Order: sequence, then structure tokens, then C-alpha cells
Amino acid sequence: MQYRMKVAAQERIPMPFKFVVGQSVEYTPIGEKKPGRYLVVRQMPVEDQGLDLRYRIKSEAEAYERNVVEHQLNADDGADDDYGATKPELPPS
Repeated sequence: MQYRMKVAAQERIPMPFKFVVGQSVEYTPIGEKKPGRYLVVRQMPVEDQGLDLRYRIKSEAEAYERNVVEHQLNADDGADDDYGATKPELPPS
């Protein structure tokens, strides 16, 4: 006879996500040597047996989204500076 230990939902401690939706991150696709900039599109639901949190990310250079685990991502420290340089200027009112 098998016994499974059940843990009540309120006893589970949720793992905090390291990255938020809309945050710019670095990801190195398999086979690439240089990381690229991606945008976090979605935090995926936490799986009961999951060892790492999952995200959906998207690059402007690609037409599709990628499903990646948190340990594959790094915070993009230079994102704010680059964004400021490419932000369009509004005409004077």
C-alpha cells in the first residue's frame, strides 16, 4: 500500500518570482554564444513538482515567444539606459 503525504494549500510556501512582467532580461538561446535581450511576457503557473519557476519571454527580433525556466535568465542591467535612448520624443505642445 502506498501512502502519499498531502500538504494543505495554506501550508505551502509560494516561491517568489525573480522577474516581473514587462521586465527586460537577458537569455542565451541554445547554440548561441551571446545573450540577447528579451521581455518577460508572462509568469507561468507554479507546478506542484516544479523545481524552478517558468516564464514566457519574447524578443523583438523573433515572431514567437519562448518558454524558459528562471535559472536561464539574468536581469538586463542596461535596459533603462537603452530604453531612454530609443524613446520617441513628443512634439512641443
